[in-house]
Amino acid sequence: MQVKRMQKYEKLSFEKINYTGVITLRRGKVMNALNREITLEFHSLLEKLPEMFPEIRVVVITGEGRGFCSGADLSRMASGGSENRKLPGNSSGQSGNRIQELASSIRRIPQPVIAAVNGAAVGAGFSIALACDIRIASEEAKFSAIFVRRGLVPDTAASSTLSEIAGHSVAAEMCLTGRIYDAEWAKSHGLVNHIVKPQFLMSEALKFAEDISSNPPLAVRNTKQLLRSGYRDWVDTVSDEDHYGSPLYDTYDQKEAVEAFLEKRDPIYRGD
Repeated sequence: MQVKRMQKYEKLSFEKINYTGVITLRRGKVMNALNREITLEFHSLLEKLPEMFPEIRVVVITGEGRGFCSGADLSRMASGGSENRKLPGNSSGQSGNRIQELASSIRRIPQPVIAAVNGAAVGAGFSIALACDIRIASEEAKFSAIFVRRGLVPDTAASSTLSEIAGHSVAAEMCLTGRIYDAEWAKSHGLVNHIVKPQFLMSEALKFAEDISSNPPLAVRNTKQLLRSGYRDWVDTVSDEDHYGSPLYDTYDQKEAVEAFLEKRDPIYRGD
């Protein structure tokens, strides 16, 4: 096995193992929550991956520590408002490199993407897992479309990807309740391909990556594109999510949802 550390990043790491690129989110102390800094590094790396093909033929995404990714960093949202909100008059948000655009960036790269879900995949972290082509989960993995409990709608294309993978009824249950589900439930509803013991997660993900990368790279690339071609463009999905979600940032209930979570108390909603 040939392992090579690639470009240096502060909030994530990127290694090349044979023909596989492994992205590890490295904000383990906060369950790999996405702030502006890690989001920009993530986008920067995804933008470089097409030019690395076919030297890198498959990508694996995982997280450091106990979490895969816990979604947006709520401490930032509470102190200064969302860094990812679509601003009035700006069709692409602040820069076009928000959390919400990560799903489309994952879809665009030529390499199939495997999510090695080591722990909590919540909110936008769940959305990132859904944007991947294959999901392999640790027995300790948890999944939640928790957006509604934060006073928001699904984002990062989850309003499309969840329905595409599991159907409308499962999507409605997850998105309207905000419940947290274990790996067995996720697998039984088609959200996870395989469940393994925690210590075998990366070896299993790399085995799948090896099986894929042993095939002709152009055929693999085109197969990924073909399988996605019948589904809605996630750029349009994110635009709809912005339309329904952005006005909620100005509401009392959304601010109360975040403050109650950070203060570890039950929220009191008013409907405004």
